[in-house]
Amino acid sequence: MNVSKPNVDLDGLYNQKQAAAALGVERHTLARYAAQGLIRFWGRPGVGGKVTTGSEIVNIWQRLDSGPPGNGGAD
Repeated sequence: MNVSKPNVDLDGLYNQKQAAAALGVERHTLARYAAQGLIRFWGRPGVGGKVTTGSEIVNIWQRLDSGPPGNGGAD
């Protein structure tokens, strides 16, 4: 994960690949974070794919920067 705050537009929309790159993690890691409820993605009607906002990316970065996500030690 990146140690510096992601450089994203807080109101911008980012697909899963872009969000993973902004956070410095692999897409499968980002998918795990989404499954844990740490970041939300929405479908885009008529376009396909899922997107999240820059503010969601910054929020998860702040949470992860303060410690690893809680998963009961299942990693």
